[in-house]
Amino acid sequence: MSGPVSLSALDEFFAGPDDLPIEFAFFYERLPAAEVLAEGLARILPAFPRLGEGVALLDIAGVAEPPEDKISRAVLFDSVRPGSGPPRCRVKISRFTSGGGCLGASMSHGLGDGGSLVLFLSAWARAVRGQAPVLPAASEPEFPPAPSLDKSLPLEAQLRRAGFGLRVPPSPRVREDYRWDIRRFAREEVETLLRDARVSRPQVTAGDVLAALLWRHYRRQPERRPRAEPELGTVFDFRRVPRLLPASYFGNAGLPLRVPLSPEEATTLPVPALAARIRARLQSASAEDFLRSHALLEEVRRTWGSEGVDLVGFSTESHGLLVNNISRFDLSLLDFGTGAPHTFDVITPIPRVCFIISRGDSLEAHTSLPGA
Repeated sequence: MSGPVSLSALDEFFAGPDDLPIEFAFFYERLPAAEVLAEGLARILPAFPRLGEGVALLDIAGVAEPPEDKISRAVLFDSVRPGSGPPRCRVKISRFTSGGGCLGASMSHGLGDGGSLVLFLSAWARAVRGQAPVLPAASEPEFPPAPSLDKSLPLEAQLRRAGFGLRVPPSPRVREDYRWDIRRFAREEVETLLRDARVSRPQVTAGDVLAALLWRHYRRQPERRPRAEPELGTVFDFRRVPRLLPASYFGNAGLPLRVPLSPEEATTLPVPALAARIRARLQSASAEDFLRSHALLEEVRRTWGSEGVDLVGFSTESHGLLVNNISRFDLSLLDFGTGAPHTFDVITPIPRVCFIISRGDSLEAHTSLPGA
């Protein structure tokens, strides 16, 4: 097994002392035997150099299925702890006494994003099914030269323009520091707004509409104080930019894009128009956006050291909303030969980040907010 890959400043941004790991729980009607899963894992691990420290696998039978709240579901993970040595990945199989089971995957965000975790799990699933897995890119990508930073602006101002901001020195976080606000939207409701939004921009998606609905909701809450620069962001997977990253890139490729809104627009734009604005920003995403963020964080590390990178967070953390649409994950890829997961959940809270999840005839928005 090769040694761990050195972390870029972008990886370090996601691996600070207060950054909880990515944790996805996938629920199955049936799962293969423990030895079958272990053999498949051993076969594909050498192809994932970023997991050079190995992947811990626990397989526990006779588990009582926990309630659906996220604190109770924490028992489904062999959790990676932030700031506790090199980045790691741990998987726990819980076989329920009532039938079925759960695959709980916990991975340091410094190793990669949610798309990377699903890539790894889908390669494992294919190996267990006896098929050739889709493997990650063979080596770390060589990025083209980064755009020059604007020396006329302070580094903090450049970070803010890119969707980042400085914060107080972080302290370790635990799940109990947050509360989850979970909202369900009928697909029929979303489809009606989607038709209206597509009049002006045909490429608008249901995820864009949901992001607009959520922004409108949270802007109306008493804690939302008007600001000169409203902070609405949406996570974009830069693997989708041609010739920048391979589709099978294992690493951090999801970064926030700020949606340009004036204070008046933030309050008055109808949901369909706001959804169209969100889609326009996503469609304008370019390699330059990714490379500038990468260069800014490298400049922070060069100027202020790794401790400085720990002071950088999403600019939405204290007063905005960052939407991450993970409903696009194809659960059929995670079929270990006994059927795909029937549902999944995301457990790790990130301040004011909303995860959009597909649930049958509805879409759910799971937003983590600071605890009372």
